[in-house]
Amino acid sequence: MVFIEQPCGVGFSYSDQESPYSNDGDYVTNDDQAAKDNYALINAFFDKFPQYRANDLYIASESYGGHYMPQLSKEIVDRNSAGQDPHLNFKGMMVGNPGTTFYSIIPAGMDTYWGHQLISKPLYDGFVNDCRGAPHFNLTVCESYYLAMYRAVGDINPYAIDYPVCLTDSTPAERARKYGRGQRTWLMNYALSNLFKKQTDGTLSSESQMTLNEIRKTIKLEPNENYEPCADDYMTQYLNQESVKKAIHVKTDIEWKDCSTTLRYDNGDRHNDVSPIYNYLIDGGYGLNILVFSGDDDDVCATIGTQDWIWGLGYSVAGHPWQAYTVDGQVGGYLTKWKNTKLAFATVHGAGHEVPTYKPEAAYW
Repeated sequence: MVFIEQPCGVGFSYSDQESPYSNDGDYVTNDDQAAKDNYALINAFFDKFPQYRANDLYIASESYGGHYMPQLSKEIVDRNSAGQDPHLNFKGMMVGNPGTTFYSIIPAGMDTYWGHQLISKPLYDGFVNDCRGAPHFNLTVCESYYLAMYRAVGDINPYAIDYPVCLTDSTPAERARKYGRGQRTWLMNYALSNLFKKQTDGTLSSESQMTLNEIRKTIKLEPNENYEPCADDYMTQYLNQESVKKAIHVKTDIEWKDCSTTLRYDNGDRHNDVSPIYNYLIDGGYGLNILVFSGDDDDVCATIGTQDWIWGLGYSVAGHPWQAYTVDGQVGGYLTKWKNTKLAFATVHGAGHEVPTYKPEAAYW
């Protein structure tokens, strides 16, 4: 198993270019470049360790990996088909709580608030009628609904909405529970601003900026530049030990953080719908095993967002749809497979954004 830190500039990864921030620099990147870089890394690994090249290759990720994995899968099968690169024995991919479409990120989260009864029916009905389902998009109206819903839910952890939040930093155990706030801070800062820019020329009016600032204040979302989310979590402390850095052969002068201020990523790519790549991979006859799984307690890349696109791929269900499975005698979630494909969709009941963090037994199942 190989863990990849990408895009270049996150974690311990770095560029040795003289101008990594130039237009074609390593730190200026997007979805398309990420797929190419990941493909190059996989081949570089097999060049270094040729004894593993014949092994079955599976790839996996979560969250925005809902973009990375299908795109990397397409890069692999296309390169294999072209026959100009060493063949990769590619067998399949797995994605957890994937951000696959734009809806599957913030808008699906609003529907999840309603599904978990965290907002009132009048508020939700207004959002559906006047914003999400309105015949003409009105940015000001939608902004007001987003602000009202964030206010209504209170201090809820969007990564695991039924789990407790940290109330104090007085003990190491409580400080460790901050884990995940870094993801929330960066994703929400970028996703909210891009949501407001989606129907404009890419700029925010002063009125929209004021509303956005009010939403950030309401959900206690601190600015990226002033926020260090990982100062007290165990993983950061562990990875930044000199002995650990030497053991995993990384540059010892790099401080590991779970959020990068280094790269300049094209966040407009999050609006792209990558679900058609699933049809490309399945209908192309590549024989790939594809598992999409989702913790149903996540609001950031909510299960309802995955259901919104996966049932629309156009395949017939194999056997009984939405089959309950059990873990230690309890319902662990629900499983669906599709005919003449190797595609499966599994929910994990009660799990948050990172399924193994919240339901390790079900994740192992």
